[in-house]
Amino acid sequence: MMLATIREYGLECLAAQGEMEATRRAHAGYYLALAQEAEKELGGAQQAVWLEKLEQEHENLRAALNWFLEQGEATSALRLCAAIWWFWSVRGHVSEGRNLLERALTVGVSLAGTMSGGQVTQVATVVRAKALNAAGMLALNQDDYDAGEALCAESLALFRELGDKQGMALTLYRLGLLAWWKCQYTASRSLEEEALALYREMGDKGGAADPLLILSDLALVQGNYTGARSLAQESLALFREVGDRWGLAYALLHLARVIFAQGDAARAQILVQECLAISRELGYKEGIAESLGLLGQLALHQGDTAMAHSLLAESQLLFREVGDRRGTARSLCLLANVISAQGDNTRARALYEESLVLLRALGDNKYIARCLEGLGAAIAAPGNVGTLSGGQATRSAVKLWGMAEALREANGISMLPVYRPDYERIVAAIRAQLGEKTFAAMWAEGRAMTLEFGTELDFTLLAAPEPVHTALELPTASGPALAPVTTYPNDLTPREVEVLRLLAQGLTSPQIAEQLVIGLVTVNSHVRSIYSKLGVSSRSAATRYAIEHHLL
Repeated sequence: MMLATIREYGLECLAAQGEMEATRRAHAGYYLALAQEAEKELGGAQQAVWLEKLEQEHENLRAALNWFLEQGEATSALRLCAAIWWFWSVRGHVSEGRNLLERALTVGVSLAGTMSGGQVTQVATVVRAKALNAAGMLALNQDDYDAGEALCAESLALFRELGDKQGMALTLYRLGLLAWWKCQYTASRSLEEEALALYREMGDKGGAADPLLILSDLALVQGNYTGARSLAQESLALFREVGDRWGLAYALLHLARVIFAQGDAARAQILVQECLAISRELGYKEGIAESLGLLGQLALHQGDTAMAHSLLAESQLLFREVGDRRGTARSLCLLANVISAQGDNTRARALYEESLVLLRALGDNKYIARCLEGLGAAIAAPGNVGTLSGGQATRSAVKLWGMAEALREANGISMLPVYRPDYERIVAAIRAQLGEKTFAAMWAEGRAMTLEFGTELDFTLLAAPEPVHTALELPTASGPALAPVTTYPNDLTPREVEVLRLLAQGLTSPQIAEQLVIGLVTVNSHVRSIYSKLGVSSRSAATRYAIEHHLL
């Protein structure tokens, strides 16, 4: 607090001496230079060092950028934004970064049009093209597909106008990524192949590694497992060669998925653990969440449902914390698989349905098919509690499976080999129970349903008589208090448990202080004590402990 007071006094002195503008300009210029230096290093072996440096200087970078915007210096603002957008993305500052980028783009919207002279106009166009590209990717990170596509398309047009192959390749890769997310596989392949050709023409190995991974994903979803593995391994080798740690983590995760899809859980686990270690080193929350999610799937495959539940619950919380709706939707589906395997099919159904709502909004047909298959298995399970009789439940399950099959066929999506044995076993059991004629009729009826009609129909029929609370539903600050207990594990005090619960909900220390009406210093003291008593060093580990010990 004394430092804040000294800072305010210093600013008053600068203003009184008439030195404020010169100092602010020098400050902003320094941090623009720092950001541009970081931009050159963030693709190499020093990523972790520079990400941490930018995190430490975040307030200064923010102040510099705001000053450029206040002064109407659009070119400098756009340069700074384009230099640090990836830091915003990796470290979970997407909302702030996108807002600042949009402000800078608005300030500079007429920049190129108001300048004359070929060289000046060209520089301004390059700056704007890079900024549009960055803004497009941040929009895509928030699953705002329309805005992301429009921004990237505008960026691509400018790069083509300039003949900038590096910019063209990067933007084509991102548009291909978006097409992949939207299950537009033909368009995605065309865009990624064009990007790959440009990267290879320029001899850019690190750049080429990115489209190779999307092409690997396309091969995987369409059942070409040998091709998927080869492409992922090529990408991994390129990232290792150029020393790109983030790219390395990204490729390790993709390769692990391919290998797990083919049934080699042991090899996949080694790769995921390496990805998790790198993601933690970089502070890359989405990478951590993705790694924990795949480790949860591996644990379920190996029969350890308790570990699978814990890992996927932590993954779910991280996805929610960074605002990743696609990751949240997919982790809900995966968590439902685990809870169904544990025998709680009523709760599993609630998670599948919540996942489907998000997936439908995102158009993620691959996971919609998986969700429909899981939901069908959950409602057809023996002893399932709900509003349907056994016969109705099995018939509805068969309709859902029929819908999933039609969706897979329409989009060219193959079921991964690792999931097929369990799926075929339960389908065969229900076929035998219903009889071939009834089974075939229900299957055909499901195949003919539209997704909107089919899911709404089944959600109505399958509604549980009472609201279902999932394992991840945390109480809000104003919600009902948890039942009182007299003692807590690891000698946690009642106040420390209150802090831990709010910490697990994603509240910052100032927010916790406001909620509990205590000082910030007191909150930080409680957090240090909690970490010490639990033997952990991160929020995610403390959250995992709270889940495992039923403190939420």
